[in-house]
Amino acid sequence: MTVSINLGENAILAACNPVSGGVDTILMVAVVIAQNSREIRVFGLEMSFDPRIFQFQGVAGGNLTGSWTAVDGNEVSPGTVRIGGFAGGGNPIARDSQGALALIQLKVTATDYGNNQQSQICLNHYTDDLAVFQPAPACAVFTLKK
Repeated sequence: MTVSINLGENAILAACNPVSGGVDTILMVAVVIAQNSREIRVFGLEMSFDPRIFQFQGVAGGNLTGSWTAVDGNEVSPGTVRIGGFAGGGNPIARDSQGALALIQLKVTATDYGNNQQSQICLNHYTDDLAVFQPAPACAVFTLKK
């Protein structure tokens, strides 16, 4: 997934691909940063979504964290996933970078929602080296198609 957007300094956003689909669609949500004002060696955040529409599948590193020791996520409650990464022996993210920290995979499972139902997937609770980041926007919208 490639995202090229002028976000401004210390901006973070969620971008989903695809932006719509039906039951059993696999959705990739990219956590994207731009123009970080300092090097990033570790990060943590939470992502929230409607568990009546989506089922958490997993987390993978993004293009900025591919060499990192760990990028992972755990569902801590229905609809809330904690995501984090640690550079370890990998390269830290250089100042003024733009790209994906992580890719979160969700599966569309909704059966009791109608066509064109929209749902937000939001990033929140930034920690560690992301504490200076501002949402730009921190929510992505997915539209259920039947």
